[in-house]
Amino acid sequence: MGLKIDRRARKITKILGLIVLAVLVVCMLKILIWEHSYYQNKSAEERNPEQAVITALADVVTPDENQPTQEQFDKYQVSRTAPRYLEIPRLKVKARVQDSNVNEHILPVPDNIFDVSWYSGSGRPGENGNILISGVAEGLTKHGVFYNLDSLEKGDEIILERGDGERFSYGIEKLAIIDKKDAAYQLPNAQKRINDKETLVLFSARRSDENDADFNSIIIIHANIK
Repeated sequence: MGLKIDRRARKITKILGLIVLAVLVVCMLKILIWEHSYYQNKSAEERNPEQAVITALADVVTPDENQPTQEQFDKYQVSRTAPRYLEIPRLKVKARVQDSNVNEHILPVPDNIFDVSWYSGSGRPGENGNILISGVAEGLTKHGVFYNLDSLEKGDEIILERGDGERFSYGIEKLAIIDKKDAAYQLPNAQKRINDKETLVLFSARRSDENDADFNSIIIIHANIK
């Protein structure tokens, strides 16, 4: 009788041991999964720092008015996922995309009226973000790449080509013109995606009237990826 009880006790102990081992394995797996997820998210945060809030567009001072040669245009290179060229078929525009950064909440403009400037802290084509690009409407003596930007309409196409050659098409959703003095509280709204889709936003300073000496308004165009 005692032998049977002893065997039964050993069997119960063995079963309990297996249960405890299984629980420990499950707990370890959960910890490993959580740790992997944590560091993956941490890595993503480091790769995609929070965008600086834009409250102003840089003033157009004396940008270069020398048009790039065809060779300079064709040999222009950027990193594989950065925008390389911007096209607006309706305006017959194709421009190189310069890499820039925001300083003190001011979105820079390109140093050449025939180029556009991409805020590298914003989205990249094909990554479901909000891509911010500025351009110049007028230089001192010549029209810039965004001269007729305010003639575009809803549905017009804008194309971005990345450094790796992949092309992305965007359809204009809305166009707004704001007074320069209202930029501080209106420009931050332009950093939001439209319709929860990848959004391309174009900015350009403009004169409300041809007789105005200064650029006193900003045109903003939002386009969604097709």
